[in-house]
Amino acid sequence: MKVLLTASPRFDFQMESYKTDIDFYKINLRPSLALYQLASVLQPNHQVEILDPALSDFSLPGGGHLHMLEGEMLKELRFANLEKRIAGMDAICISTTSFDWFLAKSMIGRIKEQDNDLPIIVGGIHSTIADRYLLESSDVDFAARGEGEKTLPELLASIEDGGDLREIDGLSYKIDGAVRRNRDRLLLTAEELEKMPFPALELMPSGVYGKLTAETARGCHYKCAFCSISFSRSWRGISPERAIKRIEHAASFSGKLYGQEKSITLVDDNFTADPKRSEKILKGLREVDLGEMSLAFEGRANEILGSNILPLCKDLPLDYLFFGVECGYERGLKMIQKGIHVDTIIKCAEQAKGSGLLLHYGFIAGLPWETKEDCLKTVAFANRLVSEYDGFAFISWFHMFPGSRLWDERKMFGIDDGLELFDGISHRTKEYRPKISPNLSGDDLREIEHEIDKCNLMRVLSHNDSESCADEIAHSAYTKEGGYCLSRTKGYLQRFELPDKETSLIYIDPT
Repeated sequence: MKVLLTASPRFDFQMESYKTDIDFYKINLRPSLALYQLASVLQPNHQVEILDPALSDFSLPGGGHLHMLEGEMLKELRFANLEKRIAGMDAICISTTSFDWFLAKSMIGRIKEQDNDLPIIVGGIHSTIADRYLLESSDVDFAARGEGEKTLPELLASIEDGGDLREIDGLSYKIDGAVRRNRDRLLLTAEELEKMPFPALELMPSGVYGKLTAETARGCHYKCAFCSISFSRSWRGISPERAIKRIEHAASFSGKLYGQEKSITLVDDNFTADPKRSEKILKGLREVDLGEMSLAFEGRANEILGSNILPLCKDLPLDYLFFGVECGYERGLKMIQKGIHVDTIIKCAEQAKGSGLLLHYGFIAGLPWETKEDCLKTVAFANRLVSEYDGFAFISWFHMFPGSRLWDERKMFGIDDGLELFDGISHRTKEYRPKISPNLSGDDLREIEHEIDKCNLMRVLSHNDSESCADEIAHSAYTKEGGYCLSRTKGYLQRFELPDKETSLIYIDPT
C-alpha cells in the first residue's frame, strides 16, 4: 500500500505587538519522532511517504487572518501541501494531540472532500483518550489507541486484504454508523522496544529543524494530576547499549539540521526514571563522538539526588537538563501529586550549579484552585532558583487536557466543557481564562505577569555598572548571549503570553 504519514501542522500565535523570529523558531524546532518511528516499522511492507508537520501549511482562502475567537472559520482552512499529496494514496495516517486536534479535524474534512473513500487513520494521545468522540464528530474512519507500532501494520494489512477488524487490538472504528471499540492493546514490552528499528530520519526534510530527537524509554512512574500521558506508571526503558546506538543514529543526521548550535533532545517522559541506567548511558556517551551535537533531556530532582547523573553530565556537551517543578509551594506540589518537595528542587539546583550545568525549570500558573497569592509564590520560587542557582524558568498558564485527573475532576471547579472544547481554539485565550482559573481576575492575571517582568527587570537595572546595584540585586548585570537577556548568573524567567481575541493563528514557513 502507498501510505502517507503526517501530523497536525505546526502553528504559532501572532499577536499584534509580537512578530515571530523565524531564525529563533527554526533553531528550537524539532521533528515529531513518532512519524519517523512508524515509517521505519511500515517500510518493509509498504510504500511510505511523510508530510512533515513543519511543511504542512494552512491558510484561509484569499489570505487573511484567523483570529482566536473565530473557531467557525477553521472549517474554511486549506492545506495546500497536504491536498497535493492525497492523489494515489491508499491510506492517510494523522498523528494528533488534544493541543492540535482542531487542525487535524479540518485536515480530515479536506481529505474527504477530495476522496471520500480514502481511509483516514488517526493516532496519538487525543485518539487514545477521545477515540469515540473523534469517530462520532468527524469523518475519520479509524482511531488507533495507545502505541501504534503493532496496531497500524495490522490495520493496513486488514484494509488491504479484507481482514477482520475485530481482531485488531487497540482499534476503534465505525461500523453501520456505530462506534466499535476493540479490546485495549497491551503496551510494548521493554524487549519489544529494544528490537524496534531506528527511526527513518532519512525521510526528514533538510534545513527545517535545529534539533534532533531520540527515544530511550517510554512512560513514567508517576501520575501528576495535570498530565495526560496515557502510559503513566508504566515506564519501560531500553538497554544502555541500545540507547547509545539510538542517540548515535540521530546524531548521524546532523547534516540535515539548520543553524550552528545543533542538539539532540531525548523525548523520554522521564530519562532519569532508572538512575543507574541513566548513569550507564551518560558514561557510554563520553566514549562516543557526537560531533557538533549537544544533548538535552528531562529528569526529576528526587531521582537525580543521590545519583552520579549531574557529575557525569559535566563531562558531556549538555545543552540543558529540564525539570518540571510546576508549583513553588508545598501545598500545590501535594495537590498535583508531583511526588517532590521544594527543598528537593533547591538541593538539586545547588548540586547542578556546583557542577556548572544549565538547568531549565518548568512551572504552571493558574491551576483551578490557585489564587493570586499562590501564583505569586510560584513566581517568587522560580525567581529564587534562577537568581541563586542560574538557569531558565519557563512559566506557562495552566491548560486542562483530557486524560488527566484534573480533567476528570473539572466539574468540581465549575468547568463544564466537554471534548468539543478541543474542536476549536478559544480555550487558549485570555477570554477563557476566568473559566479555567476561577479564582483569578483579569487584574490578577496582569499583576502576575507584571511580577514576572519585574523579576527580569531587576536583572538589567545595572546595564553599565553592576557595582552600583544594591546587594540584594547584585546579580542584575546585563549581558547578551544567544538572543537572551541574561543576568550575571544567567537567570531568566520566561512567561508565555495568553492569546487574546485579536491574536491570529498562523503557519510559519520554515523553508
